[in-house]
Amino acid sequence: MTVTYSLDVASSTVFGLHRLLFRWKGSLWKSIWPELFLWCLLYGILSCIYRFVLTKPHQLVFEDLCTFFYSYQEYIPLTFMLGFYVNIVYGRWWDIFNNLGWVDSPALLIGQYVRGEDIVARNIRRNIIRYMILTQAMVFRDTNTSVKKRFPTMDHLVTAGLMTENELKEYDSIISPQLKYWVPMNWTFGLLRKSRELGLIESDIIYVDMLEKMRQYRIQILNLTLFDWVPVPLVYTQVVNLAVRSYFFVALFGRQYVINTERTLPNASVIDLYIPIMTILQFLFYMGWMKVAEVLLNPLGDDDDDFECNWVIDRNLQVGLSIVDDGYNRIPPLEKDIFWNDVMPEPLYTEEAASRPHNPMIGSCNDLTHDEAMILQPRRRRFMSVHTVDTLKDGDRPIGNEIPVKHHESPVRRASSVDANGKFVDSIKRKLSKAGSNRRIADFSDSYINAYQEWYDRNGVSPVPEHTGLAKLGNFSRNSSVNSSFLDGFQTPFAQSMPAHHFRPEPLNLNNLNERYDEYPSIEKNPSPVPPGMTTWTVNEMLPVIQEEDNDRKHTVASSRSLSSSASDVSKVKPPISIPQIIEESATGSPSSSTSDISTDFVKEADQTPVFDHRIDSNAVSEIQAAAEHIQNEEEKEKDA
Repeated sequence: MTVTYSLDVASSTVFGLHRLLFRWKGSLWKSIWPELFLWCLLYGILSCIYRFVLTKPHQLVFEDLCTFFYSYQEYIPLTFMLGFYVNIVYGRWWDIFNNLGWVDSPALLIGQYVRGEDIVARNIRRNIIRYMILTQAMVFRDTNTSVKKRFPTMDHLVTAGLMTENELKEYDSIISPQLKYWVPMNWTFGLLRKSRELGLIESDIIYVDMLEKMRQYRIQILNLTLFDWVPVPLVYTQVVNLAVRSYFFVALFGRQYVINTERTLPNASVIDLYIPIMTILQFLFYMGWMKVAEVLLNPLGDDDDDFECNWVIDRNLQVGLSIVDDGYNRIPPLEKDIFWNDVMPEPLYTEEAASRPHNPMIGSCNDLTHDEAMILQPRRRRFMSVHTVDTLKDGDRPIGNEIPVKHHESPVRRASSVDANGKFVDSIKRKLSKAGSNRRIADFSDSYINAYQEWYDRNGVSPVPEHTGLAKLGNFSRNSSVNSSFLDGFQTPFAQSMPAHHFRPEPLNLNNLNERYDEYPSIEKNPSPVPPGMTTWTVNEMLPVIQEEDNDRKHTVASSRSLSSSASDVSKVKPPISIPQIIEESATGSPSSSTSDISTDFVKEADQTPVFDHRIDSNAVSEIQAAAEHIQNEEEKEKDA
């Protein structure tokens, strides 16, 4: 039977739990009092023999024996073994409870799906429920001692009404050396099949659903036979029980009060209490812990906390027959409820229940106080790169409520950061500067690769992937506009996180720059300035590289101009190229021989590296024209000064 005390612990009060300590049925005291009484009796006998019977030499031997047991009693891993054992036994106990079998859900389906009020339909519904309870009773009488005492033979099931004489004859006519729990369930499935053939079950879908519910009920019932057949391994139960009892047998000697004060012993007592109070408390806890496991080990027995299997059989039979027979097709008439016109219906409370405050579900952060934000802005995304810089100075940072304009940057044409301090002019001058020599380019590429050489070796990748086209370029420079678009293709840890389609397989040509730019319809064609406070890539725009003359060539040109008589020398010198000339040629699309020679020299200098055509789009032309005019104005001002 089950001991219920849920009402006593419904409220947590000062003396609520203390009332449970004085209960006897199913309590700790009822479980361990025989073992505790026997242990205390043996302890008292040994103590009396030590104090009043043994002589002085024998007392010394007894004290040495007590010291030995006291020193080595902790070698028994009591807590570890008991913890795992109780955990396993409790899980098994809960699984057995979940498989007792309840007939409510199958009975509700039978009452709704097996339609008909005639005697045949009524007999089918009642017999299905009775066969299900018969299967449960047959399993319980083989696994539960209390049910076995109630139904010791199959004739008792017939006398109790769970089985008829004809059904018993049919049951006995099936010859099988195995347990025949399946016979009543086979009758149940046969009746469901008959109901479908008679049209009492409307569709095959309902028929299959009912078969599944019957199957689940059968599995739950038969799981009890599996738990009864295969218990917790015997060796585990023996080890735990032996460990607990051996521990307290050793404690009979190790916890004795030593009265000899002339010797220094580890178990020497400061005070002689005669009664081992702390050991008795330890006995209550450890032995009670083991008794919990013993009670839970087989809940289908006669202990105080075992399951009420006889009541389960009676309850299932009464509830099942009531659902399929007494409650069949009985529905109260439809009428308006009392809350028909209420927008927010709420049942009434008694005076005591209404005085208790409610704690509704409103969210833990509902009452959180905060300053209401009147302005929203998107999260600022920061993209990782090898080098990032903060383009804002302290005076350029926005105030708290300003929302910076989002900057959409084209992946093909990267915009420069323009401010009012002439930084754009400086960027134009850098773009018009001479490209580095082969030696400087080679040094940069080697240092760039060596910086990640350890990472390359560890991951087994090549510094220059084939899909970027860098393997054919040889030396290059980050400062070169020709190669600035390819440097991202390096197999760096950052580049490894990017998909392959982010790298351009070939150099871009400014002739089809606008066509490439139109491939990104989601990007604004007129990019806004960089949002304040964000970092930008420190790379140059993809403008054509215009080579300047070396100092030696400049001296040659100057000397050739001063010597007007030497026409042959002048013809060998390439004339300087002015910015307006470049702009004019960019607009017309017909480069002069001077610019063509410079481009040819650069190709030779870069080991035949393909370069951009010096023609640029209309936006770049307008920017360069504005820059050129600004430079000319500055030069005129300097001359005037």
